[in-house]
Amino acid sequence: MKILNIGGATAILEHNGKRILFDPWMDDGIFHGAWYHYPPSKVHIEDLGHIDYVYISHIHEDHCSAGTIKHLNEDAEIIIMDKKPNFVAKFLDNHQFKFKKIHLVKPKSPLAILPDLTVDILEGDPANPMANAIDSTLIIRWGDFIIVNANDCIPYQEGMDYILKNYEKIDLALLPYGGGSGYPSCYLNLTEEEKASEQKRIMHNRMEQFVKNVNYLKPKTVMPFADQYAVAGSRSDLNQYISHPASPGVIEAFIADKQFDSQLLLLNSGQSYDFTLNEKQPPDPYHHFTLADRDAYLEGLKGIKYDHEHFQLNPTVALDRLVSHARSRLWQMQQTKNFFPEFTLYLDANDLQRRFKINFLNENIEEISFDKACDESFLRISVSATLLMLLLVGHVSWNIADAALFLDYERKPNVYDGKIYEFINYLRV
Repeated sequence: MKILNIGGATAILEHNGKRILFDPWMDDGIFHGAWYHYPPSKVHIEDLGHIDYVYISHIHEDHCSAGTIKHLNEDAEIIIMDKKPNFVAKFLDNHQFKFKKIHLVKPKSPLAILPDLTVDILEGDPANPMANAIDSTLIIRWGDFIIVNANDCIPYQEGMDYILKNYEKIDLALLPYGGGSGYPSCYLNLTEEEKASEQKRIMHNRMEQFVKNVNYLKPKTVMPFADQYAVAGSRSDLNQYISHPASPGVIEAFIADKQFDSQLLLLNSGQSYDFTLNEKQPPDPYHHFTLADRDAYLEGLKGIKYDHEHFQLNPTVALDRLVSHARSRLWQMQQTKNFFPEFTLYLDANDLQRRFKINFLNENIEEISFDKACDESFLRISVSATLLMLLLVGHVSWNIADAALFLDYERKPNVYDGKIYEFINYLRV
């Protein structure tokens, strides 16, 4: 059994002459030009070779990139979660990708792919609406080896208990140690000192959760996985406060004074580990990338333009009508899910100095003065008019724009409500 680290959540598991590719993302500039691998990937698409199986955990482009998938051999077989709506299956169909077979695996329903290879899947945390809607964890029983690939899925109690009840051991766990969002980098209501404090708090909590999950699952070997990127271009300075470390190597120092009984596996991009021989190839020491390294790397990417910076949509587009149509769809979803909080959302088109007010208690929109003060309990999102139009027509999703650091926010009080952010994704025509 070998694992080859490529970067992020992308890796290749190899056993008995067969190879499984996890979460294909190998092309830079995803998320509309914003995301680049960091640490930089040393493996190129042309280096992949023949792939037998491809596991795609969820639809996000750092796990499911069309720019990478189009280069894969078509006789590969795809492994995805069987859940409706099936965003990954629709993605593959929309791009007209034709692979030998698609294995739809129902959660907690192990499926034999080969006589010695069985795959099992867990949904994302039910307490996290976004994760539960799209994400998955893969459990592999391959001969005598058991591997858990959680990618972006933060393990949750019921899911971990299922694993421990149904699998007698875990040889390798690939677990998240960080995460990515626009908070606190893009929040204008925070001072620089508050952003730094929040960044430190979030990263510490996530690494504490990583250690807690490792000690609960007790894998023989664990590898900090996923969440390895940097935002290039005109917003690259915001990486300063992004809530994830420069590389997974930070875990090594973090666990130094903690109970941690599993073997920590850190691999450079392009480096593999053989579980039988207990050795790395090439045998180079792990490169601990620092924040200063990342800053230096990003200096060369400041000139990158995002997709929406290459053009400007006509300012005479009826933006108020787009907002109104998008509000209608959001209102329908509020009615369907009976969600009517006392909350106000403001949308600013900065370059046109236009501001739209959306009260979650009624279906109307109101265009107000750009300088008018916002209500007490609100979230204000500021973007260019072109980007706002692209968000409202669904070309850019609100969730991805957040991860790409495209959105400026003002939030009062500064309290996170996951349901609000979930419902903002329905604000499109």
